[in-house]
Amino acid sequence: MRPLLLALALLLAPGRGLAASAPSPAKGEMRALLAELIAVDTSNPPGNEAAAAQVAARWLREAGISSELVEAAPGRAHLIARLKGSGAARPLLVLAHLDTVPARRDEWTSDPWTLTERDGFLYGRGVQDNKGMAAASILALRRLAREGAKRSRDVVLVLSADEEVGSQAGIDWLLERRPELREAEFALNEGGLTELSEDHRRVRFVNLQAAERVSRHMVLRATGPGGHSSVPPATPSPLVRLAAAVARVGAVTFPPRLTPVTRLNIEGRLEVTGGETDEALKRLAATPEAPPQDAVDTLARLEPALAAVLRTTCVPTVFTAGTRPNVIPATAEATLNCRLLPDDNPEQVRARLVAAIADPDIQVEWNARPLDSPASPVGDNAMFRAARAAAAKVWPGAPVFPRMSTGTTESTALRRAGIHAYGIDPFALTPEDARTAHAPNERIPVASLQPGADFVHRLLSELVK
Repeated sequence: MRPLLLALALLLAPGRGLAASAPSPAKGEMRALLAELIAVDTSNPPGNEAAAAQVAARWLREAGISSELVEAAPGRAHLIARLKGSGAARPLLVLAHLDTVPARRDEWTSDPWTLTERDGFLYGRGVQDNKGMAAASILALRRLAREGAKRSRDVVLVLSADEEVGSQAGIDWLLERRPELREAEFALNEGGLTELSEDHRRVRFVNLQAAERVSRHMVLRATGPGGHSSVPPATPSPLVRLAAAVARVGAVTFPPRLTPVTRLNIEGRLEVTGGETDEALKRLAATPEAPPQDAVDTLARLEPALAAVLRTTCVPTVFTAGTRPNVIPATAEATLNCRLLPDDNPEQVRARLVAAIADPDIQVEWNARPLDSPASPVGDNAMFRAARAAAAKVWPGAPVFPRMSTGTTESTALRRAGIHAYGIDPFALTPEDARTAHAPNERIPVASLQPGADFVHRLLSELVK
């Protein structure tokens, strides 16, 4: 469909379509600000978040909102801005990160650092992850300031650095140096899901991320005599032993089960899902403690992201050994990435993997950090009430329910700090659109842009009443 015809179809779409929200007085600002943020290359490494933070500070300053840049290292800056409230309620923390994963120009059909419209989509590195959220949050604060309504709580905007790597200058670093941020009752962050139907005519549901699996690494190391490849050793070399151990670990599967968050997610999806997926979800909901394997297998085929959060997973990701084709390596290493359900016992997971390795001569390093991150409450609290009220205005009829995300966000650190953190995706995306985050040609539908900005503004407005 041509772009003009697609835009007309979306505008005329009935029900909970992308154009369901009323026209915004900020129309045009969102696209302009997003283009400025995309234009700053904040690929991590090296980051360069300070340059993007300066753009954000200017937009906030134009609305009379002061901000400060907290520099963790040269060029690595977090922006903090506070919109004061009456203090009747504890502060609300709004978080978005300014760094992105790298992009290679030759893998993209357009410049990754130029916001480009093509065939009904906006392309650019960070348009989904996470500069779109940053732009929507900046504009939401501007609108709140201009409206001048009484606010029950402070709104604290944090545009963070070093989320994609997070080893040196990230949110943990900031929380240590700015302990007042821990006073927040709620945090609004990335990690949610607003799912758009494949025909782009309706928003199927809005998910708030209330939990995420904890990422932990295990390193396996085998050592032994190396030598010339023309004289093979009498016993298996380190590389052979390690490869066998990795194969055994790769075959390990942890039992599936539904946590309270995934149970609510599946129950919510039952209202909007049909066909074979719906039948699998019904079987899962009927036996949450021991989901039927055939239902899990069906989801793994049809909804792999949902199937992934039904269990702890461990997969090999890095293999390092050897220097030359004719040299038997004396050392071989492999790294596994595990994603643990929030209430799983890390030591039990480690013991299961060591038993599968079944080779006492292989050294095992299991990282004990990060610490576990508990799920945020998923009852009838202020965040869910606000999200339902905001979604009803922007995407009428779209249900709101929680989810556990497959990936890790800064909300893990916020939850450890005692803040009830929730993730949203302000932009309605099809599953195909969502898969472009971190990939070449990252995109969102043009028609999703302004409703997403309106949703963030309405959500904050509800939370500060």
